[in-house]
Amino acid sequence: MMIFAYNDDYHPPFPEINIQLTSPTGERSAVLPALLDTGADGTFVPMMMLRAINAPVFEEVRVRSHWGEWRIAYRYLVNVSMEEQTLRGIFVVGDETGNEIVIGRNVLNKLKMTYDGPAQQTHYHF
Repeated sequence: MMIFAYNDDYHPPFPEINIQLTSPTGERSAVLPALLDTGADGTFVPMMMLRAINAPVFEEVRVRSHWGEWRIAYRYLVNVSMEEQTLRGIFVVGDETGNEIVIGRNVLNKLKMTYDGPAQQTHYHF
């Protein structure tokens, strides 16, 4: 089990873990912090990070923000690694405006995690 502290740059503090992105061709990112958002349907990754690993575009999609606005974006195919576990063939949406990785339920539903709000820790069981 790994324990990750919440990111207290946010109010209230936000749960986050460290991940690594890999393109299907094997190009890897650095280990990066990723916010865990149980309310997000999908995972969003800044375009600069996807370009850095040459992640392939899979398809154009229409996405809606939490504010209700619709926009066109692209889904990319990547592998997501956390500690000793790698999830292969994960679709993520490229985010042109953000600078943070947001892990949504398409990834979270594949992981065993415990959120300890009072201790501001995420326990990741691999």
